[in-house]
Amino acid sequence: MLAFASVALVRLLSGQLPAADAAFRRGEYGAARAAYARALAADSLNVEAWYRLALLDSWDGELARSLERFARARRLAPRDEDVMVAQAAALSWAGRRRAAEALYDSVLARSPRRPDALAGRARVVAWSGDLGRSERLWRAALDSAPDNPELLLGLAQTLYWQGHVALARTYVARARALAPADTAALGLERSLQAALRPAIGTTVDGAGDSDNNDFIAQEATLSTSLGETARAELHAGWRRTTLNALSGSSYGGGGSVSAAVGDAVAHAGLGLRRMESEAGPAHTPLTAELGVGFRPARYATVSVDYSRGAFDETAVLIQQGFVIDAVELSFDVSPATGWSVSGGAGGAWISDPTRNRRYLVTVVALAPLGRGGLQLGPSARIMGFRTSAPNGYFAPDRFTVIEGRVVYAVQRERWGVRGEGGVGAQQIAVGAPQQTEWHIGMTLSRGWGDHNELALVGAITNSAAATSAAGPRPGPFRYRSLGLRFTQGL
Repeated sequence: MLAFASVALVRLLSGQLPAADAAFRRGEYGAARAAYARALAADSLNVEAWYRLALLDSWDGELARSLERFARARRLAPRDEDVMVAQAAALSWAGRRRAAEALYDSVLARSPRRPDALAGRARVVAWSGDLGRSERLWRAALDSAPDNPELLLGLAQTLYWQGHVALARTYVARARALAPADTAALGLERSLQAALRPAIGTTVDGAGDSDNNDFIAQEATLSTSLGETARAELHAGWRRTTLNALSGSSYGGGGSVSAAVGDAVAHAGLGLRRMESEAGPAHTPLTAELGVGFRPARYATVSVDYSRGAFDETAVLIQQGFVIDAVELSFDVSPATGWSVSGGAGGAWISDPTRNRRYLVTVVALAPLGRGGLQLGPSARIMGFRTSAPNGYFAPDRFTVIEGRVVYAVQRERWGVRGEGGVGAQQIAVGAPQQTEWHIGMTLSRGWGDHNELALVGAITNSAAATSAAGPRPGPFRYRSLGLRFTQGL
């Protein structure tokens, strides 16, 4: 009786693999996962079960477990090209791009025309930041399979990252014709359409602090494409500030152009800003911007920017008509999903009577906490001025903030919520006592169509960086802000 039961159990378990494969083909991945696990219980040397479970893990983002299972499958079938290609994809998603490229090369050495290996290698090269080589690989792959939708879509995506929007549209259109149900192709097509069409936007902001410095401001923009690789923007805005009985206004506008130059994106712009105060003469300084940004890798950007603008944050500053020139080097790196390191360093020159100078360095690092959109990490900021003369703005000889920061972001359909908070210590001058520093911010957004969005933004902080006081404060300080953002494609 026991022997009969054992034979029946083995037969039952051995039948799990066809059932698992059928569930996998139907897209019932939960049922397929359970059936493959039962198949492995009957036969721990079943390559297909190890391979499918590893594949499902990679799709679920469980990359460490996926790579362990791929390694088991490879030990059992070291020359199985399906397993090798899927393992290379998981390696690339895990950020191990050199290992992924080497594995794709191993497959292509035996099967030079295998489309998924050709696509995987070109994609890894693009993610590593070498867009020029990636484009060449996509084009070479299309020479052997000109009607492969994955290859057409990959080339279109790479061209888009290079700024060749119009050319990318021709390839994504071919991919859509060959695979009309492909959601990735549809998403890229919509992004390309949005990148080329004109768009309008506006922001409305208001803020107030414990010193009775209040303002309300609005900026509006109109942008449109200039050919395939360039885009122009016109902007105009106004700002009204008050400090007790003192008030001031600034308004103006200008234009800018951004264009792809090789693997970089450059931008330049000019404008005018009028500053008027009830307590002094008006000033109309020239404003300007100039910069260039690079993308050394898919998830990394570096930019160098110069700006010249009116120093019109408060009514006192509008009265004095100061102009600020600034240069900044900034970077943003996301080495893996949920991980990010960003920061910058720069200097500024202020046209006050002391010809003051400012330096600023910031660094923020965030790591994922679980899989629910929560990030946690440290941030640091140090700022200082050459002189601390009382010219109507916060000018410490050295201001330092170190804090722990938490960010939570969630997207449901077209709705998005992002919350951010931090607490740490600040020192507002050399030799000054340390104080507790904190901030809280929230963004609620609603999107529609492609690149259309309405967002409400609010924040409150006690950071001395938001004050205009020239020295240490005798009492508590609060800065509150509320803003509305609107973007609409035409």
